Amino acid sequence: MQRCHTGRENLPDMRKNIEKIIGLTLCVGMLTGCAKTPESSLVKPKGSSAMDAYKEADDSVDMVENNTASDEAAADSNSAASENDSINDSNNSSSAASAAKTTIRDLINAPQTYKSQVTDDSAKLVVNTDATVEIPDVDKISAISVTPAEVTQDLLDRITDAFFSDATLYTADSYYVQTKSEIKEILDGLKEDVANGNLDPNNWGTDDDGNYIYDIYADIEYWESEYETAPEAKTLVEGRPVAGVASQASDGQIMEENSFSGVAVMNDGSKYYYKTYSSGSDTLAVRIKKTAKAGGEALPTDTSWFDYTDSNGFQKPTEESIGLSLENAKKLVQEKVDKMGITDLQCTGWDYAVCTNLEDDNTLSNIGTGYHIYYNRVINGVPITQTMDSGGNLEDMDSTMETWSYESLEFFVDKDGIASVAYRDPYIIGETKTENLSLLPFSEIMKTYEKMMVVTNADNMEYENSRVYDIDRIVLGYARIYEPSKDAHTGLLVPVWDFFGTRKTETEYDGESYSDTTEYPTWSYLTINAVDGSIIDRSLGY
Repeated sequence: MQRCHTGRENLPDMRKNIEKIIGLTLCVGMLTGCAKTPESSLVKPKGSSAMDAYKEADDSVDMVENNTASDEAAADSNSAASENDSINDSNNSSSAASAAKTTIRDLINAPQTYKSQVTDDSAKLVVNTDATVEIPDVDKISAISVTPAEVTQDLLDRITDAFFSDATLYTADSYYVQTKSEIKEILDGLKEDVANGNLDPNNWGTDDDGNYIYDIYADIEYWESEYETAPEAKTLVEGRPVAGVASQASDGQIMEENSFSGVAVMNDGSKYYYKTYSSGSDTLAVRIKKTAKAGGEALPTDTSWFDYTDSNGFQKPTEESIGLSLENAKKLVQEKVDKMGITDLQCTGWDYAVCTNLEDDNTLSNIGTGYHIYYNRVINGVPITQTMDSGGNLEDMDSTMETWSYESLEFFVDKDGIASVAYRDPYIIGETKTENLSLLPFSEIMKTYEKMMVVTNADNMEYENSRVYDIDRIVLGYARIYEPSKDAHTGLLVPVWDFFGTRKTETEYDGESYSDTTEYPTWSYLTINAVDGSIIDRSLGY
């Protein structure tokens, strides 16, 4: 059993979550760090108003003849022969022909598929593109204002009742409090380790000075202190989320608003951890995670759900291995969405998923399979594109700006039902700022893409032996942008291009060779504004 000086071993929200597991997969120490934002005309300078650059399409102008700075920028990239010469030929079409076109795909002269190869000067970076081009079947795309939804008691009640109307909800503090007998068991184990000379029971090793990373004596001291104030028995307290309730630190500082942490005990004996809060970049965050199966059998505390990929090392799930059809999984999820009263989000995609447990030796074991089902807004036929990035990041650690994460609603479902739910930052759709946006032609976007894949990866190539992208999906959809330095809670939905696929890297560091494969289906490697061709940093939201 692992022991550490936390006092919170049993709290699920303090455990390693999916983002941490993904981080371990995406990175090998410092070897897969992000490139610096390039100084390029394709990236808007700080201080410019990203919210005011949108104009109505001019039907009298042939959209495919628009020119941008990306023409000159793309000329510098080492590009192999493209198999889409027909795209360039179409740029010479007449305005009369353009006027007869009705869909966005036609207006920007986008093909069904696109294929090319780009390398950098060293040839260590290779960007292979053999992708489907996904474009909503609409004749126009608008720019639409969005703001955060108000966190009301009605909203919290609808969420709570959708999942736990037949459950008993206890506060986490009362449910997870450790009694004197439980703490004594921990202390007895620690003291037995010391008596046996086992001062590193977790096998954490030593630091550079040869000292144990884990201080067992400090841990004993901590638990002895906890023992003094621990109750003889638990006193369970029922509760549920209440709008406006805040949690406070010991010094009285407010940590979270709309704060609730609890455990739901279902009629069949299964249990869920349930948390709501508003803090930092989250105007509202809701987390639900199953912690025990029917009958009360506890799940491992270090379980995490995430999308299946070939590089996971696990067998690919199937409907048979999951034990639940995709159709029935979607029905189960939709029932919950309906009960939540969420009518403005639609199921826009799914992926196979695996549930893993982090073992004592820091390896992952597969303990289950299921589906990852996600919902997004679809506005006038145009969906918000699903990506893994939650947004709301800061430009640097010293920034004091208030930030805002993206709206999201995601479910993980297995044969036993819903295993995990995450709902964040619901939007209120405001006025349409620009009804029919003028979009850059597809050929211009591809020039920008091929140039900027080289530019944005330049820093990585200083220490990597190779970096190979295989892009298989090019998607046009909405993304929310904003300017947190001016207004942290007013955004704009604008059309963007996202590029999905796989990335493989080879690196040497301190005489060791490392390889890493990133192939999460919703990991966007580049996001380009479809209106002006500028690069959008999804982690920042601008």
